[in-house]
Amino acid sequence: MMHTDKVQSAANAQTALLVIDLQQALCDAAPAEPMQLVTARIKELLGWADRHSLPVVFVQHWTEPGSILDRGSAGWQLADEVRDHPRSFHHEKNVLSSFEDGHLHAWLQAHDIRRLCVSGMQTEYCVSAACEDAAALGYEVILPTDAHMTIDGPDKSAVQIVDEANDRFRGSALCLPVESLLESGAVC
Repeated sequence: MMHTDKVQSAANAQTALLVIDLQQALCDAAPAEPMQLVTARIKELLGWADRHSLPVVFVQHWTEPGSILDRGSAGWQLADEVRDHPRSFHHEKNVLSSFEDGHLHAWLQAHDIRRLCVSGMQTEYCVSAACEDAAALGYEVILPTDAHMTIDGPDKSAVQIVDEANDRFRGSALCLPVESLLESGAVC
């Protein structure tokens, strides 16, 4: 059963699609089949955003020179499948949360964005931090349960990590699969 109160509330706010750290090196390190499915769902969300003229924000993480996310390196680039997609705002960060430096929040506020549909990489780090900080800043958060992924950990698979995060955010975000979100109109 869908969270009707959250869906109705979400229908009254300006939405932006946030694609976090969907970068080549991270996508290559994730389990191939689940990552391909997540990327396909993010592309569905991008198409939805385009059809509804909603802002799309891409976030890219960078790390020290010589690492897999060294700014400008092949691994730092956005994943091939989304690299050329138009963006309303592009934010680079070298910290966990997309909101830490205030630039993203300022841009969202300037564009009267009150709801964020959050997708991307890595579930237990940057995606979770974005969801938590967005909620703390008063944004309505939508977390498509099948549009974020991570890398296998030493004790848990990527899929287990994603499932745990989805369960954890159910109380503070609208958490539904992409297909259900798009059918419900909750993100329009």
